[in-house]
Amino acid sequence: MDALILWAYSALLFCLQPLGQIYLLWRARKQPEYARHWGERFAFYLKKRIAPASRRVWVHAVSLGETRAALPLIEALYAAQPDVHVILTHTTPTGRAAGQSLFAAQLADGRMTQVYVPYDLYTVVARFFRTFAPTDVWVMETEVWPNMVAAANRRGVRISLVNGRLSVKSLKQTLKLSRLMGAAYRGFYRICAQTEADAARYVQAGATAAQLVVTGNLKFDMKAPVDQVDQGLVLKRLLGERSVVVLSSTREGEEALWLASLPMLASAFPRGLQWWVVPRHPQRFDDVERLLIDAGFLGERLVRKSELDALPEGARQARMQAAQVVLGDTMGHMFEYYALADVVMMGGAWMPLGGQNFLEPLSIGKPTVIGVHTYNFAQAAADAQVAGALVQCEDMQQGLEVTANLLTHGARYAQQQARAIDFCAMHQGAVAKTLRCLL
Repeated sequence: MDALILWAYSALLFCLQPLGQIYLLWRARKQPEYARHWGERFAFYLKKRIAPASRRVWVHAVSLGETRAALPLIEALYAAQPDVHVILTHTTPTGRAAGQSLFAAQLADGRMTQVYVPYDLYTVVARFFRTFAPTDVWVMETEVWPNMVAAANRRGVRISLVNGRLSVKSLKQTLKLSRLMGAAYRGFYRICAQTEADAARYVQAGATAAQLVVTGNLKFDMKAPVDQVDQGLVLKRLLGERSVVVLSSTREGEEALWLASLPMLASAFPRGLQWWVVPRHPQRFDDVERLLIDAGFLGERLVRKSELDALPEGARQARMQAAQVVLGDTMGHMFEYYALADVVMMGGAWMPLGGQNFLEPLSIGKPTVIGVHTYNFAQAAADAQVAGALVQCEDMQQGLEVTANLLTHGARYAQQQARAIDFCAMHQGAVAKTLRCLL
């Protein structure tokens, strides 16, 4: 890697660190977890952390989606090499919370260590390598940090980009820093790309054909947690014959679009329909609740999922049946929400935000409706539409029309269920391909 360019990048990042601390404090206003474990972001720890295992794999999963995607790969790694130690890092508290939930057993028995990823400063990253001494580094999906790559290269540690995706938009941004980022991409031992289109864009970004392997999307290999699915079905039974539509992983502005469009189409939905609104980020729970109250969902018409969980079963059923809208304000339980849904309207794509993971509801046969802004899942969305497994709509109003149609036409509904399951099954196998490349 060009030493001068890397030095300039490091110097700029060092000067910007105060802004980084201000940002964390600002985020901590609504999500206090941002104010915790600050020392880890500078690779300061209270004790030595080198695990006795001969293989120590550093897996970096920036946030919630990447952490979930890493689950089947890490499970397969433990199955192949039971004595391996995993160092799991995140950037966001949401990712950290997901890791604590998904890998509770491995964290408890010492097979895994979990900390925040260090800032990409030379001395900080070097201290992380000295502290944990990883023998392999696996970076999930999109996170490419030049000093992390350079530090691994200096130590002869194989660093690979896993489940890699590079959108057209991200490629344009990368090419603006071609000398810095091109060298970083060439520093990877392997780049395991989700699709041929991603692989082609990596070559444009500076990677070489020898580094690239198209392994598919790990998200197809995710298995629905049985306990969450069972709990979702229990909740569905409490509602009797009422239909449920889940607005899943919604981002800022999307709930307002739904509320604006709903009155025009309310009569098209089955009588007694219940809506579950599940914001993507926990710091938005209170804001979305205020939005729903302002829209007229007052008193018993609105309930939070955390309130339902605190009630005994009889009272929970009465409270659920009285509600028109449930605010999904619990983290790490997405498959519970999907299991009780009749239809899922996936967020992140009704506005130009790239979309969220629609493969999860499809994997358990839930008809799923999504907007057009799916650049984070471009190939998967295109393939799903060709297979008839995913319904993509121009705007929220059309999405509501399609959802109402699915709920009132049994034959089409059953067809969507079958197509969803078949599509996900057809695209599995990325975990095995990825492990073969990395091990």
